Amino acid sequence: MRKIIASLILCLSMSYSYAQITSIAMSVNDLKDAPFKFKGTRAMMVDRIDDGSSKDIFVFSKVPSGSNPDTLYAEKFTKIGEVWKLTQEKTITYNGIISIWGARKGFTDADKDKQVDAFFIYSLHDADFKKQLSVHLLLFHKGESYTLSQTDEGKESQSKNFSSLPESIKTEVLAYWNKLDKK
Repeated sequence: MRKIIASLILCLSMSYSYAQITSIAMSVNDLKDAPFKFKGTRAMMVDRIDDGSSKDIFVFSKVPSGSNPDTLYAEKFTKIGEVWKLTQEKTITYNGIISIWGARKGFTDADKDKQVDAFFIYSLHDADFKKQLSVHLLLFHKGESYTLSQTDEGKESQSKNFSSLPESIKTEVLAYWNKLDKK
């Protein structure tokens, strides 16, 4: 009987160690009581993602409406012990309007390292918000930021470090990017 119980406990602990990525519903309003301070004056999007090794909150915030240049802050906060700490950030500044595509994002562990790889879509527009000029994918992977971009003329580019990503991550992110309606 002890062997059976010990085996069950071992199986449960092993299955827990291979835990998938879990998304926990949060809204921008939940940030009013957040145990950390984000950079922008207004939050645009927030996602709580727990993976096999950490608890993370991704916050996208901006400067006051009408600011020129427009600035988008992408921040990743990780719970270390009982404290939430800023573990990654990317600032995007543009003389026009930056729009975050709230429903266009993904969370994966394509390289099976038990750490979430998160990607988000945003676009750049003219100052009157009449014309979309480009679309971008921002990827957070192991403390580094990577990007894919496409102009309104269809010219594509990627950040210099994108080729250094593990093949499994590049494949998954490029598959998403190639299927994305960028208009």
